[in-house]
Amino acid sequence: LGKKIEAKEMKIAIMLALLHPFLILASVAVTSWMIVRNPELSAQWLANPSFHGFTEILYEYTSSAANNGSGFEGLKDSSIYWNISCAIVLAASRFLSIGGQIAIAGLLAGKQFIPESVGTLKTDTSTFALMTFVVILIIAALSFFPVLTLGPLAEYVTIK
Repeated sequence: LGKKIEAKEMKIAIMLALLHPFLILASVAVTSWMIVRNPELSAQWLANPSFHGFTEILYEYTSSAANNGSGFEGLKDSSIYWNISCAIVLAASRFLSIGGQIAIAGLLAGKQFIPESVGTLKTDTSTFALMTFVVILIIAALSFFPVLTLGPLAEYVTIK
């Protein structure tokens, strides 16, 4: 669109890209920590212990952050804790990301048009699309693979 993307816009975009995994993983970590510190919460919040329970917690927060509201149906998710914590994750993932996108749009709207030059990165090529896809894939893999080994993959390996 003839606007120069600078460091400020890229910093906001990177924060937005990392916001989704951060909200999910931080929520899973806090909930897991609370269950480990207070074992009686496990009986109140989880129907399945061990790896499967961890997978259910991970799915619950992933579903909340993705705004689709589906459930794994192993959680006792009619409790106040699940309702409030999932509502916080849902609201934060929606409104913080929208606010960041509006901030980038506002910054770009205030910039002057710059004609295309030799140093301009073409964004309408298949190379740009492939590189963007690979970067997104790498960020997702680095963000979620460690937690996937603790839950779903560990559960799969231990099934008899």
